[in-house]
Amino acid sequence: MSDTLFGDVVTLYNHYDGKWYRTVLTGVQWTEKTTKTVDSDGKMHVNPEIGLTVPYRAGYVLKKEYVGRGFTFGLDNLDVVVLGCCEAEITDDYTITDLKRDYESAATIYTVSDNTLRPLLKHWSVSAK
Repeated sequence: MSDTLFGDVVTLYNHYDGKWYRTVLTGVQWTEKTTKTVDSDGKMHVNPEIGLTVPYRAGYVLKKEYVGRGFTFGLDNLDVVVLGCCEAEITDDYTITDLKRDYESAATIYTVSDNTLRPLLKHWSVSAK
């Protein structure tokens, strides 16, 4: 894979059975965008979103088979991704709320597209906010 396109590093936090599991993924592409909407009262809402392209790699586990080993996406709609190698461990004393407060880039995954059956550039496309 090209270092130009896939030169980012992210830390993925998977939630399973009341615990958080941390996985660092290298060679990914992180993009940020902002969507703006106007409600019926004329109030503008600004919503940052994250796009993450993760080229296929060993270690992926289907979410229904995930038991804390490997990595998956979108488990219980609670999984969180952080830009960079984040050393923080989620515990009773340091919660996911603390992580989101301390790391501006922390975002909750809300959708995943599995494109691993394509003949070229097998990947997962992940959206978070």
